[in-house]
Amino acid sequence: MKCELRIVSGGRAGHRDVFDKSYIGIGRHPVSDLRFDAEKDIDASTRHAAILQSGDNFVLRDLGSTNGTFVNGQKLAGDQVLHDGDTLQFGRNGPEVTFRVLREEGEVVMAAVQAPARTAPEVPALSRRPATRADRPAEPPAPRGPSKTAVLRAEVAETRTRLRALLITLGIVAVGAVAVVVWQGRRSQQVVHDVVVQRDTALAEIARLRTLQAQTDSMRQQLEAQLATERDSSRRAMIQSSLGYVQRRAVALHQAESVDYSAIRSANDRAVAVLYVRFADTTQMWTGTAFCVSTDGRLITNRHLVVRGNDETPRDIAVQFSGTRDILPARFLRASPDADIAVIQLESRGPFPAVAGLDSAGSGSAEGAPIALIGFPGGADGRSVANAKLVTGSVTRFIPDSLLELDAFSGTGASGSPIFGRDGRVVGILYGGRGGSSSTEIVGLPIRRAWGLIGH
Repeated sequence: MKCELRIVSGGRAGHRDVFDKSYIGIGRHPVSDLRFDAEKDIDASTRHAAILQSGDNFVLRDLGSTNGTFVNGQKLAGDQVLHDGDTLQFGRNGPEVTFRVLREEGEVVMAAVQAPARTAPEVPALSRRPATRADRPAEPPAPRGPSKTAVLRAEVAETRTRLRALLITLGIVAVGAVAVVVWQGRRSQQVVHDVVVQRDTALAEIARLRTLQAQTDSMRQQLEAQLATERDSSRRAMIQSSLGYVQRRAVALHQAESVDYSAIRSANDRAVAVLYVRFADTTQMWTGTAFCVSTDGRLITNRHLVVRGNDETPRDIAVQFSGTRDILPARFLRASPDADIAVIQLESRGPFPAVAGLDSAGSGSAEGAPIALIGFPGGADGRSVANAKLVTGSVTRFIPDSLLELDAFSGTGASGSPIFGRDGRVVGILYGGRGGSSSTEIVGLPIRRAWGLIGH
């Protein structure tokens, strides 16, 4: 059995779809089966409602929408069976849709045959039989009261009815309890997963810092031993320079051990997103990293990810926030003419998660300062939950308004990652590495270079 949905008001008024499937998703999300206009139908939610086929019926279900779902002007309080000709509205001022059932020929005939039985007045045959007998004087009078057998049968029937009602009630309660348990279980699993990820990240970073600290101490001892025996002045100067760098690195590692990286991740992880880009002359999808700086969906990324050498911008841009499966369409907004920074804008309405803050003054960018990167080295496949990775490091060189050199790991797909200072605010934007696609000598731009692009 099929159904027809016709949009009669809103941004896509006049659009008609026929569905022959058990689940019909409705909303402004690009992959919805019945999709509303993302810009004009703002009263409808991204994933607003769904129509499910249950036997010979179609059932409308609200999916936790912001503005509610209405059938013939009445707000939906739970699942509701739909009837041919019903008017559905998604949000009190949202788009309206008419629902029609398209039956096969055999089903239409059967419906026509059964219709009179459903619409005829309900008059039980037994209610007429006593009156007929009463009009026949020749028949013996009816018994004064029901027989014991009739009473017993009536009691059994009543008991069965009560038992059936009790079983149905228990079944509904059991199904509801199972649904609650499943929902709580999934929510608990997600919470546990997030905690485990944060714990594993913290433990991995502690282990990494301790390894680097041990390597730095060993290198410092070697350089001090060389300096004690070296007599050549030029070589002594080189050793002293290397020793100074190692000592600064040791201080940075010591500072890094006191940084609460779990807090930095918790405050900013959800605002970091995988960036998907496709240009007009290819089917290949390129990936990178972007991060949201405002709740209305403005994101910063690298210019080289969204602008080609001839100033060509992508045909398709989308982002997937960390911790989600949703792929959200975006558009190119603008790019810096002299820095590897660009700004894109989400096309749907927020609010969206944003980073905790921007360190425009560069107070967290001093040489030796600890930093953290959150991004997607290696990219993502777009078919599962996107999980950003956090790595730590330190600033090895800072040129205000020009350059951030970092001692940290990076990889392909991490371009555009936010660089966080120890207070959890963004101090810069990663754009490359000196050693190729995977490097521990990476470079970024101070966040101040993006100030004008994002409207500050």
